[in-house]
Amino acid sequence: MSEPLFQRGSSYQLHRPDYPDSLFAWLAKQCPQREHALDMGCGTGQASRGLEPWFQHVLGADLSLKQLQSAPPSRTQYLASRASPLPFANDCLDLISVAQAFHWFDADAFFAEAGRCLRKGGLLALISYGVCEVEGLGSLIQDFHDKTLGPWWPAERDQVVAGYPEAHLDWQDCAFPASDIERQWSAREMLGYLDTWSALVQARQAGKDPLTPFGIALSTAWGPGKRLVRWPLRVKAWHKP
Repeated sequence: MSEPLFQRGSSYQLHRPDYPDSLFAWLAKQCPQREHALDMGCGTGQASRGLEPWFQHVLGADLSLKQLQSAPPSRTQYLASRASPLPFANDCLDLISVAQAFHWFDADAFFAEAGRCLRKGGLLALISYGVCEVEGLGSLIQDFHDKTLGPWWPAERDQVVAGYPEAHLDWQDCAFPASDIERQWSAREMLGYLDTWSALVQARQAGKDPLTPFGIALSTAWGPGKRLVRWPLRVKAWHKP
């Protein structure tokens, strides 16, 4: 989940939404064996920890040492690594998951490495979620994402928001059932999440701080209570032949 310009691992761990248990149950169900799972681009290990009840050994790998150091203690073993080459033997992994990070990889090189490291029948899963909606606030968050922060997003952002539509493998694909991530959040929790967006890092490096005026408008519209926040969850997955 890491991004080159975003290195605030503790903030990322604190404010990013985690994934529903149903996602990890579905991933495990697709795997003929459940011995070794790799969560590549794991950031602070949110998806890695979700895999722990389902696999004997879970490995989380990320290029950012700061992100890895911010991961809370768990059964997952972490290592600093690029997405290609992968530091694993041939035919040794049952699952490779990538959550909110595939757009930073060299796709062809990573797919080749996934094919080398996965066992026959093993699963490669690209996990992502789109821009969230907040109950009762219309397009407020979407407009901040698309219009206010539009100039500051990297070109790759469109891919992750759309669920990696251009990612393709000549393997058997697995259809993931439609699902959402849902949380009951206060305005303060939402602002903490927005502050992890990499576009804000870019804007602040250019001397801008779009979140400050937006935060006032958001808090006013939100009110003192909690609201339902929903992100569309997407998974593109394939079995290694």
